[in-house]
Amino acid sequence: MELMQLKYFKTVAEIGKISDAASALFISAPALSTSISRLEKELGMPLFDRTNNRILLNRQGQIFLRYVNQIFSNLDCAKTELQQSILHQGQHVSIASVASTQWVDMITAFSQEHPRFTLSCTNVKRSELASNALPVQHNFLFASEEDIPPFYLGELESIVLFEDHPVVMVHSDHPLAKEASVSLSQLAGEHIFLPMQNYPLYDHLVKLFEASGIPFPAGNAYSHLAAQQMVAKKLGIAFSSEHTGRTPALPVSYVPIRDSYTPWVSRLYWRRDHIFTEDEVIFKAFVEKYYKN
Repeated sequence: MELMQLKYFKTVAEIGKISDAASALFISAPALSTSISRLEKELGMPLFDRTNNRILLNRQGQIFLRYVNQIFSNLDCAKTELQQSILHQGQHVSIASVASTQWVDMITAFSQEHPRFTLSCTNVKRSELASNALPVQHNFLFASEEDIPPFYLGELESIVLFEDHPVVMVHSDHPLAKEASVSLSQLAGEHIFLPMQNYPLYDHLVKLFEASGIPFPAGNAYSHLAAQQMVAKKLGIAFSSEHTGRTPALPVSYVPIRDSYTPWVSRLYWRRDHIFTEDEVIFKAFVEKYYKN
């Protein structure tokens, strides 16, 4: 099986017609058909259903395409990382996170202590982890166990960093700002800004409201930074977590929620077979020390 065969297969799958795919690849249609047939013979099964002048992926073809896409995605990532390695001749670490706002304070502290380091920080969605696992260009992943697809957990090692807890963001003049803690029942009648549905905090809040027997509120969804601004302008209240980065200049108070819930544990993950560079050892040691203190 050759890389060019996979490129041919991917093109035919996306276009759905041999003649058009052959034109896009600058080869003859018979040569392309032969290459696809040879690939199917090697795999021992058809990948397409042929109907009239169309060629459509069958179930096995759809499965194979998913892995082929991952191969080409990894090759693109390798090219990007090689290019970055030329640019970053000094100390460099690449990290990914599921909820990047949780790590702002730590990353800022690391940059202050290690100004010669460059950090590339990328936010990844849980859906991306479920389909493609941790992108190969990243050395570390910040996430909670609930964010990692079960099939992938066995390929990772991790350390526990902290337990996180939900809080309510209110304007500093709001009556709830004077409370030591707040119950969800006290939020009835408030205009609430919710986190985005692809953020882990959203799922934790859904579970929290269900456990408390209170209907989940309807409201507009915003990023954490946007919600902070809305609260600061007295347009409503919002939710956050204890470890999410805060903006001290804003007149926003963060009040713990006292309803019963299970806190979620945030971890630092890396691939089980990963061999650490000296730069990565420095970064990992800093993260452990930062959250231990």
